[in-house]
Amino acid sequence: MTEPKTPAVAPAPVEAPQEPAKPAPAKPEGKAKSKAPEGEAKPAKAPAKAKGEAKEEPAPVRPNLDVLALIARANNSSRTVNELLKKAGVSGWNVTRHPMVALVPTGRCTECEQPVGKKHNAGCLMLADYPNDTGLVDADHTPVPVQAPGVWSLVRTDPEAQFGFRHIGTTTREANPVPIEVRGAILSEILKAVPGAKTGPAGPLWDETAAFATVRVPELVSVGKVDKVEMRAVLVNSLVSGKGSVVRVMPVHTATHTVIPVSLPELPDRVELTPENDADARTTEASEALDLFNRFADEFGQVANKLLRKKMSAKEFETFADTVLKDKPMPNQGAAPYRAYEIRTGVVGKLFRGEVDLTEHIKGTRWAALVAVLSWVQNIKPPKVAGDRGLQDRAMSALFPARESLNTAQTALNLLVKDL
Repeated sequence: MTEPKTPAVAPAPVEAPQEPAKPAPAKPEGKAKSKAPEGEAKPAKAPAKAKGEAKEEPAPVRPNLDVLALIARANNSSRTVNELLKKAGVSGWNVTRHPMVALVPTGRCTECEQPVGKKHNAGCLMLADYPNDTGLVDADHTPVPVQAPGVWSLVRTDPEAQFGFRHIGTTTREANPVPIEVRGAILSEILKAVPGAKTGPAGPLWDETAAFATVRVPELVSVGKVDKVEMRAVLVNSLVSGKGSVVRVMPVHTATHTVIPVSLPELPDRVELTPENDADARTTEASEALDLFNRFADEFGQVANKLLRKKMSAKEFETFADTVLKDKPMPNQGAAPYRAYEIRTGVVGKLFRGEVDLTEHIKGTRWAALVAVLSWVQNIKPPKVAGDRGLQDRAMSALFPARESLNTAQTALNLLVKDL
């Protein structure tokens, strides 16, 4: 994915900022390297421990991908939205409804009517079709289909599944779900109407019961002429009940590749899409999505610039970060949580103070505070599960939290704009 160029970042691990023209006063070399990673002045205490702590601290480096791209199967380089959907493997799913039945055990063979545990009658077709070593009736020989009126199974084509089909959920709607290829026309309108717009990440969601696709506009929002925000229009097409289809607007801080999935004080971040396959409704939705995209870009730029102009003290930032991240350990939890907390405060603090080139031009501001905590949550904080699965789980929780109250980005923004 092509991103705006940023200066090279400091190599890992990130050292505490050096004092210019202030040489160490003739102390052993080991002590000169033992400066605490959070900039705490403890050079005379436990130098060996300080060395160990410095080695353990993860460096706040710029990730190669933002969290939208982490969960995607395709990124950019597509000329059209339909081409993007095909590259991401989310088109051609052909989801259809089919009558549902419940298989209810009766306690007797459905062919010879012998009870469970007894021998089948001679020549019983059930035993011929589903043989066992004993010749006795078992529970698998007894179910009868009971229709479930008003409920349908949602089935999609899947070449890797048995018989080439896979059940993905249920619905009570008397219509097949809207394919993402049809909804993609909304993104196509944005792609045509907004100068500089390009296709962005796309891929499946929620065990392939939904899919997403994006359009990105790299040159749209400037923050104080020193920082950039890229805007994304994100189509989420759900195929099952309980999760609605929407078009969301998501800003992305380009230097740290941090997504900021928030609504603004006077503006929502999404357009809800009708569940029916209604062409007239889609025309209206496309117009609403384009209008929201432009308004959101303008309004978010104003908010971001206000945050950039508002300075924040170190103490204010510490309180803010603890409130948003909710990870301050309790005294009875032992040493490990305290060590994890020290690492977090060190890394997030460096981002806030501009001690790495990613944030040096916005340091000490509320804008830096927002970027710092979200960059930690999305890109730096060690995931609970190792490997790609852990990174994807972390990305999903950042973009699509189970409850709105768990949206770290929204919590952070609400606190920062409260008294602007």
